Amino acid sequence: MGNLIKMVEYRRGMENIPLRNVNNSCPALVIVYDLNNNDAPIVEHRIDYSNPEDRKWLGRITFFAMTNHCSVETMALVDAEAEQVKAKEGVG
Repeated sequence: MGNLIKMVEYRRGMENIPLRNVNNSCPALVIVYDLNNNDAPIVEHRIDYSNPEDRKWLGRITFFAMTNHCSVETMALVDAEAEQVKAKEGVG
């Protein structure tokens, strides 16, 4: 059995934090996958979630994905970079 990722326990409403509580910098990686093409990545973009324009872009790309048989993956940039290091080292 592979490594299991322990999920953070989600409680309804946890996502409703006021934007003033979001850090001054919240870098994220956004990847859009084409579900009709074997989940091939079609967009990979770095954003700063604390930036209102980046949040608008995320909303627009999510709408694009939903209407074009795609999916959107978002993750903290530090987690994305850790995954890249693991892949290079052949871990995981």
